[in-house]
Amino acid sequence: MKRTGPRLLTWLALVAALVPAVGGAPSPAERRAALIELAAKRPAPIAPIAAALGDENLVVRRTAARLLAGLGQPARAALVAALGNADFLVRRTALSAACEPLTPQCLPYLEQTLKDPEITVRLTAVNLLLALEPRDEAAHKLLDQARSDASAAVRDVAARALWPYHRDTVLLRDRKDWDHEVKVVQTIPLAKAGWRLHTDPLADGHLSKWFATELDDSQWLPIETEQAWEKQGQAYDGTAWYRTSFDRPAKPDLTAVEFHFDGVDECAWVWLNGVYVGQHDVGPDGWDKPFALDITQEARWGQPNQLTVRVYDSAYAGGIWKPVRIEVLK
Repeated sequence: MKRTGPRLLTWLALVAALVPAVGGAPSPAERRAALIELAAKRPAPIAPIAAALGDENLVVRRTAARLLAGLGQPARAALVAALGNADFLVRRTALSAACEPLTPQCLPYLEQTLKDPEITVRLTAVNLLLALEPRDEAAHKLLDQARSDASAAVRDVAARALWPYHRDTVLLRDRKDWDHEVKVVQTIPLAKAGWRLHTDPLADGHLSKWFATELDDSQWLPIETEQAWEKQGQAYDGTAWYRTSFDRPAKPDLTAVEFHFDGVDECAWVWLNGVYVGQHDVGPDGWDKPFALDITQEARWGQPNQLTVRVYDSAYAGGIWKPVRIEVLK
């Protein structure tokens, strides 16, 4: 009979520390320490670490989940099984690890966790969907379902992932091929009154073309710019749309025309006369950052213009809270 080696004896001792001993069970701290020692071995034994996912102590369970996540592919089956764990932090840890690497093969795990009762787990799932490339029809279907989630945070990520409008233009002042001096020859401020507002909790107003020039917005709420919508009775966080119309004088001698927004809390997407002209979307930090968009081709001179601004605010004050103006450049 072969002699039991020192490594096997150490492993057996660690396993024994995870089960009740004569005279009393090991403490949670002891069980956690034993797990850490097990995970440090190469190859690490998956089964006893996975068994600790059912431990009565939350810290031990969460430690087991983190250790399994660090073991990579050998622990994948245990991580997938942990997506049904009673503890939401274990489920969230297991999801992130099971989707490493993130491929279309992870879609069944994402579909399962998009139905999780815990918001943070669903948010992790939809963010993984957002990062998934390539995104096939099945992934688009899951994102579309997530647009109806009970959580505004989950809905927003799904809406961003499915956002169909993109335009990146370089302003005249920023063009590297333009070596002429650029001057503002005319500034046209937009009135702070005369705007209309409509909230969009499902972030799907673009599907109904709320930016269309011919849209009847007469039933929308009257609102002003240059102050947050909360100060005008709208206790709301999420997506909302502003619309206004304005007349412009005859076309001056110009090289370019720009919209200038001094502050939109916190993200904005802009249409002029039904045409998408760009966005200011840098996340919560954009709430006080001025931005400009080129509208040289879209501006109508000597006739009415229709402006639509889709705004997203995640918390606190929201809306077009600083002046908007047109600058004519030459």
